[in-house]
Amino acid sequence: MGQARYTVKQVADLTGVAPATLRAWERRYAVVEPQRSSSRYRLYDDTDIRRLSRMAELVRGGSPASLAATQVREETSEPTVTGEFRTGEGPPVADLILAAQRYDQTLLTAVLDRALARTSFEHALEGWLMPALTELGRAWERGEVDVASEHFVSAAVHRRLSSAFDAAGLNEGAPVVLVGLPPGALHQLGALAFAVCLRRQGVDVRFLGADVPVASWDHSVRTLGPAGVVVSVPMPQDAEPAGELIEQLSQAYPSVPVWVGGHGSSTHPLGRTLPPSAVEAARAVSRDLLRR
Repeated sequence: MGQARYTVKQVADLTGVAPATLRAWERRYAVVEPQRSSSRYRLYDDTDIRRLSRMAELVRGGSPASLAATQVREETSEPTVTGEFRTGEGPPVADLILAAQRYDQTLLTAVLDRALARTSFEHALEGWLMPALTELGRAWERGEVDVASEHFVSAAVHRRLSSAFDAAGLNEGAPVVLVGLPPGALHQLGALAFAVCLRRQGVDVRFLGADVPVASWDHSVRTLGPAGVVVSVPMPQDAEPAGELIEQLSQAYPSVPVWVGGHGSSTHPLGRTLPPSAVEAARAVSRDLLRR
């Protein structure tokens, strides 16, 4: 690694990227991790310059910043061993289950910190968090975890996802997309994770949450005139109310595209079906919006 000697102003001159944008790329996408001087000023090295120059090239070519950052990380990063884990991997799922069983807030915080702090949000989400939550659900099915214990973990994950949603920024002036669940649907972690990914794609996401009545969906569409609507169908039993909602929205607002995703979405044919991956689903919606 080259010696860290470039200030943010020098990097801006070298890459043609404004200092505010450089700081946003660091904060939102972790494309670089500059060192700090004794006065807490950012200092970049030659590797940082190459990564930022590559990202700037991709963005100027039309790639969304989040996708450009992912590509830069894939092109330039190599797995390294840190303790017992490789970079980008999370702690053992057994630790998450143990935290649930003991209602251990300290352990739960440490597990989530370790899982989410070492890589991009998208990588952590797909590579550890969602599979870990699936395993937690299986532990509940086996009777190893009480329902209150599962809710204890889910609430902590919800707080982390909400923080990530806020950190992704408002994206004012971008296309507005509504994301929420149909009436009676309560499992909203997947929808919130998708909303974070979509916001990180540069979309102005309005997250409506769980159990949204049809009349409230109608009110939000009439009020905002969004570029699109995404209905999350987390469980098979949510498919029927989701289908009724999608049908009503499609009839009332034929020019507004409606996408549908979630584990229960495959049981209903209405809407534009999204990939099961929250990351890929967000990219699909972003691509569709760019083509409109």
